[in-house]
Amino acid sequence: MAPLIIFRFLAVTLTIALLLLSTLIVIRYYFSLKKYPQGSSVEVETQKIIFPLRLQAYERIILFLERITPTNLIMRMNLSEMNVLQLQSALIRTIKEEFEYNLSQQLYISFSAWELVKNAKEETIKLIHLSAGKLEATAPSAELVRMILETTVQQDSLPVNEALTEVKKEVQKLF
Repeated sequence: MAPLIIFRFLAVTLTIALLLLSTLIVIRYYFSLKKYPQGSSVEVETQKIIFPLRLQAYERIILFLERITPTNLIMRMNLSEMNVLQLQSALIRTIKEEFEYNLSQQLYISFSAWELVKNAKEETIKLIHLSAGKLEATAPSAELVRMILETTVQQDSLPVNEALTEVKKEVQKLF
């Protein structure tokens, strides 16, 4: 008889504990809704703060991608009196600095878009290395420019353009 009493006592105790736990969960959920109901001023204020930050992040990422497009990147460089090695170093340094400057923008864009941005950066650096690798380090920088431009023309689609397209699609979703 003693085991039966113990079993019933445990069953009743467990039932009461589950009932109290579920009541506690329901009460906490109810008060959290009361405190911050959907569409509340807290949510609206949060959106007022976050939306401009996200939009600015997309703008900065688009600007970054435009700036590391090989043709745009070359146009901004001072090519006079540089050789291939110097131009290669300058181009890669510029890309890395631009990327580091915009690193925090990954907080506001999707993971997939950020991955495309990183890939675009890496592929652009790779393109510069491959182009420079075909030339003598002491050759005039104009040869590297020609090689980079020829390589970009030969490619069907640049990773920079793919990333730009995806980022622009995400921006369109915001509106």
